Amino acid sequence: MDRSRKADDLALALELTRAASGLRRRLDVQGLSFREFAVLHHLAHSPERRLRRLDLVELLGITPSGVARLLAPLEKQGYVDRCPDPRDARRALVTLTGAGGALAEEATAVATDKASALLGRALGPVDREAFATLLHRFTEVL
Repeated sequence: MDRSRKADDLALALELTRAASGLRRRLDVQGLSFREFAVLHHLAHSPERRLRRLDLVELLGITPSGVARLLAPLEKQGYVDRCPDPRDARRALVTLTGAGGALAEEATAVATDKASALLGRALGPVDREAFATLLHRFTEVL
């Protein structure tokens, strides 16, 4: 690969990072950061509204300590709880509370509208489908 192509690839990676950061900022909802919302959203759509912390690490693409930092205020506010994992006593599961479920439902409606408006301004239907395919392919190699 020539030097110019590598420089273009780096520029593309930097632009993608900038876009992801901007998207997260614009999708803050209901007093939650987008990552906090994502925690509640994933829990709301998981079996029994609970996940292992490791599952959240994978779903959010952040470190275990990053997940711990996200969960602390959500737990303090009563949106999530920790409960023992019935299959492994050494682990705890993160569980969505009733208040967290209600907030997740409200925030999902707002986030859905915001995401649709943002993506609709940037991409037409054909571009959106192609972008989704490429983004999925890219995410799979990370």
